Amino acid sequence: MGARRDGAETPRPRVADLIRAARPARAGAEVGDGARTPAQHAGYPAHWEADIALRDGSAVHLRPILPSDAERLQAFHEAQSERSRYFRFFAPMPSLSPRDLERFTVVDHRDRAALVVLAADDIIAVGRYDRASATEAEVAFNVSDSHQGMGIGSILLEHLVAAARENGIRTFLADVLPQNASMLGVFTDAGFDVSRTLDDGVVTVSFDIDPTARYREVMAEREHRVEARAMEKLLHPSAIALIGVSTRTDSMGGRFLRHLQDARYPGGISIVSPDALEIGGTVTVPSIRELPPGIDLAVIALSSPEACLEAVGECGRAGVRSVLIPTEGFASALSGPGTGGRGGAPALQRRLVARARRYGMRVLGPGSFGFLRTGEDPLNVSLSPRLPRPGSVAIAGQSAALSAMLLAGVDARGIGVREFVAVGNRADVSLNDTLQHWAGDDAVSVVALALESMGNPRKFTRLARRITRSAPLVVLRPPSLGNTAPPGHDVRASTLPRAALDQVLASSGVVTTRNVEHLMDVVEAIERQGVPSGGRVGLLSNTPALGEALRGAADAAGLEVVQDDRRIPLGTDDRLVRRAFTSMAALGEVDLVIAAILDPLTGDIARSLRELARIAAGSGVRLVACVVTDHSRFSRMREEVRSDPGLPPVHSSPAGAVRAAAGMVAAIRPAAGEEPAAAQREGIDVEAARSLVRAALGEREGPVLLSEEDTDRLLRAYGLALLPSRPVAGLEDALAAAEEIGYPLALKSTDPALRHRADLGGVRLDIAGPESLRRALAAMREALHYSPAGFAIQAMAPPGVPVVVRTQEDASLGPVVSFSLAGDATDLLGDIAYAIPPLSEQEARRLIRTPRSAVKLRGTGALPPADTAALEDLLVRTALMAEDLPEIQQLDLHPVLVGQRGCTVIGARVTLAHAPNRTDCLRRQLGGSEL
Repeated sequence: MGARRDGAETPRPRVADLIRAARPARAGAEVGDGARTPAQHAGYPAHWEADIALRDGSAVHLRPILPSDAERLQAFHEAQSERSRYFRFFAPMPSLSPRDLERFTVVDHRDRAALVVLAADDIIAVGRYDRASATEAEVAFNVSDSHQGMGIGSILLEHLVAAARENGIRTFLADVLPQNASMLGVFTDAGFDVSRTLDDGVVTVSFDIDPTARYREVMAEREHRVEARAMEKLLHPSAIALIGVSTRTDSMGGRFLRHLQDARYPGGISIVSPDALEIGGTVTVPSIRELPPGIDLAVIALSSPEACLEAVGECGRAGVRSVLIPTEGFASALSGPGTGGRGGAPALQRRLVARARRYGMRVLGPGSFGFLRTGEDPLNVSLSPRLPRPGSVAIAGQSAALSAMLLAGVDARGIGVREFVAVGNRADVSLNDTLQHWAGDDAVSVVALALESMGNPRKFTRLARRITRSAPLVVLRPPSLGNTAPPGHDVRASTLPRAALDQVLASSGVVTTRNVEHLMDVVEAIERQGVPSGGRVGLLSNTPALGEALRGAADAAGLEVVQDDRRIPLGTDDRLVRRAFTSMAALGEVDLVIAAILDPLTGDIARSLRELARIAAGSGVRLVACVVTDHSRFSRMREEVRSDPGLPPVHSSPAGAVRAAAGMVAAIRPAAGEEPAAAQREGIDVEAARSLVRAALGEREGPVLLSEEDTDRLLRAYGLALLPSRPVAGLEDALAAAEEIGYPLALKSTDPALRHRADLGGVRLDIAGPESLRRALAAMREALHYSPAGFAIQAMAPPGVPVVVRTQEDASLGPVVSFSLAGDATDLLGDIAYAIPPLSEQEARRLIRTPRSAVKLRGTGALPPADTAALEDLLVRTALMAEDLPEIQQLDLHPVLVGQRGCTVIGARVTLAHAPNRTDCLRRQLGGSEL
């Protein structure tokens, strides 16, 4: 494929004269584990590197080109068909000249950039841009004949767009032959607004590379298809190899073999054993090298991480497509040669992934409990001794310990499982991949995840919004002391409190739970009955005391109780409960009923529950039951519930029943409609803002505090404005500034700790004239003698409620917007709302409503309500700024006064830093390359 004319020469080059450096090795990996760059290449944009998934489920590596790639590039070019070379260069070109090779491989990564895609050590695709003007660049691609049709051109375009935008380029140009339909399709199908003109037999393509909503949709859809297909191939292997099986009955590999055989796996099983000729009725092979062709999955159940690492390389050379590694200990293993001195999980696991990716393999683990599937095509490639009851629940976990707890929980409750996956340390395959696999699967009624760490929270929330359109997503986030990840989990550390991610998850439609029992409560309730059609709750109890406890739990959970019947007398006739339930359900005024029953210790409680379930099904009402009885009767009843999917979930306390019901109600929210679109605003000058930020940063290292003048210019580019302020050196300067600004005015300290603190003497308000200003300045100098900071004069703002709006570029979550009311109590109590930009109009309103103290904005007593519409607009514009400008390390709008009409930004502080590599940017990449 080709996309521009390069005027390349045709004489055969002397390649040896062009090799200026050794063949590059992956950063932090030994030579031979791929082709990443060593760190010593000056100016090399390492953050452009990425591992990417192809349509066939394999993985390859993408990185910027290097001068040492000349030999590889020549080999790639000469292996291309004559047709492909003609499409690329518009001329027959059997080989590249020395000058061409130098021009193509020696680039500055700014005005001229090139990316190569490598499978093992071989180049299989090249994409490049060459700046044509300040904001325009010519773009070109060339994909090997053997890899065309696998989506590589689209991926190269995404990564070149990201690189070009980083360097100030806004438009791509390309010359394409009309016959080159595949290349024209890459441009037109990307979601950009493409213009085409035909001149002299060549199609000239031009398009703005600012990401449109359509571009984001196309990228997400392609990402979904590729990653879902990769998981499908991993989880549906037609041939499996077991490495680490011994004749010992308790060996880990032997357990995998027994579980595969017990599930009657119909595919081929190959066992690698240098000692035994036959194990479990299967003839072995002595080494990985002698495995038969066509192995889709190898289970490497070896005792040491180092042995697993060696086996991965052998599997790659044997043509294995993917590996599952249950072996633990990668967190404590020492680093080996070539790891750059980095010990522990990151070094060893990155070597593991690098080695697997060199051969296009995917890795499940290490530390994975395995995966299983029930139904018509059962499969058990896990350490679980038996398959759960077939059903419609999809479950994924991480560590082996938590995975075992999840499977024990579904077994104890009789929850029907469709598929289970444990990703272990998620060095490669992650929980995000499982979401891609289950999104849109009509056979999945609910997805349950146990999150011990998250490598890419932004992507997770994006996928969560997608999957909750069709199935509830219930997530367990175990409580922890901070944002630390378990051993072996390589993550970007977040500086935000736990509440930030909890709020982000909740806003994505996720039902959050705190422990395994809580997770199982919610999953069991939804799996047995589905999500209620609404949130109207009815309470039913046969004793007043039990009814009071039930109502208290419901109120504490925030449920909307519309009926509360406690009038049923305690007695042996269960028809009284059935009649009361029928009356409540038949009115059509409730969507879910929580029935709390004190057992009279006579009769058949399970039979009564079965009758209530029948009535509920006929009325379209969901039912959750609490039965207070003795231990033996409750155990027998739970066993009947376990074996009968038609019975409702039953709990031993009102709190447990309410907890399950609240989870069912929380799962309703995403079903209300499609995901709301990100809010947009007119009059935003993104280019002016970017130019300002670039000029302020320059070549300086470390954080840069933006001046007040530039801060005001930045805000104005997004339709915001800072209340006029002037720094003053003394009394005469203050009087002159006051005349310019006008009375009344405010006098403030410029000390960051005092400038908004009237309670500490840092602010004097309503200064009416020159004499008042003299007295105020003298008093503040005396009171603040301990602070060396100067003073500033600022215009008085209309009265309003003081609030704080912040954005922060977090290493894990990316840009995050926070909102709170101003004051110490807010920070001390954590009464802050968080969201990930860009914001929809609905999300902006949620931000304003979330803090408990935000009740002040609605007006209290004689105070009128504040202009929340203006505040929503300010939040949307601030969020757009944070999304567009990753260089904004932190932005504080503090305080913002929300008046009866409009908002006034009193103070603003902007800290800049060079743009980070965001975890969920506008280019596709696999998990191992996100860190």
